Amino acid sequence: MDRKWDHERFVSEDTQKKQQEDIKNQVDGAPRDPLDETEAEFSLCFTTRRMLSEPKIIKNSRIVVVGASDTSISFIEALLSISYLHFTNIILIAPGGLPHNHFEDKCENLKAYSTSYTKRELKKLMLESRVRVINARMVDIDRSDKNIVLYDDSVVPYDTLVLGMGIQDKTLTSLGYCSRGIAPLPPNLKRADGILSIDDPYLYQHLRKDGTLINVLTDKKRVKNCVLYGRSLHTYCCIQGLLQRGVKPEQIILAIPDTECHV
Repeated sequence: MDRKWDHERFVSEDTQKKQQEDIKNQVDGAPRDPLDETEAEFSLCFTTRRMLSEPKIIKNSRIVVVGASDTSISFIEALLSISYLHFTNIILIAPGGLPHNHFEDKCENLKAYSTSYTKRELKKLMLESRVRVINARMVDIDRSDKNIVLYDDSVVPYDTLVLGMGIQDKTLTSLGYCSRGIAPLPPNLKRADGILSIDDPYLYQHLRKDGTLINVLTDKKRVKNCVLYGRSLHTYCCIQGLLQRGVKPEQIILAIPDTECHV
């Protein structure tokens, strides 16, 4: 949550007049409040003489992190923030890639924001240019040869493996179904058309603007309803995302389970 600085300030009359003049003046084509006290959108990177002369130890160990959860991103950030070490081979395996790259406005997100990283903070980390991001799903681990097997039978070797997938919804799995974005289809599950999980790694693609499902829900000639089952914060964020995509409120049905309900 964005909030202003919490401190008191004493401003003289001359300074107040100067500030009012600065507010009226145009800075970069837009009015600017010198007392807005909000964080800038850009990231400031600087290099000092000490940083140029200080030697860094090169680490070529193959570090593979599975999952784009808060734990995984925090672990990678901790490694990259060590000033005397330079990690050259950090791999992040995340189905769907990094979530903040799939929408421009934070209101378009279909899931609740993390309590640790906002979209602005994730963009400032610049993980896309500092680590290798693989948009894939892990299906097996070969501990003897230290390899990870992906869904397309490709292999990723590792020296250090960190599993940080996080907590995911298992309602469809308990019913014997699988969401659309899970490929290949597990042998004990089946896929039903039009059923999605909130933790589908490609939910942003299935419910994209001008997509097949959104076009069906926004068709004025053939009115279709959308049912959301759940009571978590993700459920209400998904409703907000559907409204942002043009779905009418009367077409959205919210089914709230009981507190002791289990499948």
